[in-house]
Amino acid sequence: MKKQILTLLCVALFPFLSSAQDKASEFTLTSNGFINSADSTKNYVVVDMQGKSQQDLYKKSLIYLSGLYVSPKEVLSTIENESITVNSTAKNAIKMKVLFLNPSWDVNYTITFQFKDGKLRIADPTVNRMYTTTGDVSRTATINPSDGQNNKEIFNRKGVLKEKDGKENLEKLINKFVANYIAGINSAKQDNW
Repeated sequence: MKKQILTLLCVALFPFLSSAQDKASEFTLTSNGFINSADSTKNYVVVDMQGKSQQDLYKKSLIYLSGLYVSPKEVLSTIENESITVNSTAKNAIKMKVLFLNPSWDVNYTITFQFKDGKLRIADPTVNRMYTTTGDVSRTATINPSDGQNNKEIFNRKGVLKEKDGKENLEKLINKFVANYIAGINSAKQDNW
């Protein structure tokens, strides 16, 4: 009877435990940029990768990230066995309203991966700028109105959220990129050719 209750309890709690684990490697967008969803004092997440060396994590990451881009040399900046920085543009990455339209926006972003034995750090995802064209009109957007050159901002000067859909879509974009990256470097496919 005790085993059945324990099994039932584990099954009931599993979704909550996995949700907490997912939060540990997710980001939330604020007016100051992306922060760790589990610890708002940090702009990075650390992922345990027990049993993997710094060099192995770097190599698997470089292989995975290079496979995402047509010209990886133009997108990836590396310090061998230390870090990889991605500076790329995701085409038609998010939807965000402009007047009565709901166009797709291209998102230029930067994100850095750092490596140590047994763990990796995913640091400081940054949305540099967003672009869209509706008809003959090109528009730009940023997280906040820092340079005054934008048609649209996610947050106003006081840090108040203006574009809820834009915020949620940017969070999904970055968190999906991170989740796919973690799954990609853990995949056995890289080794089975």
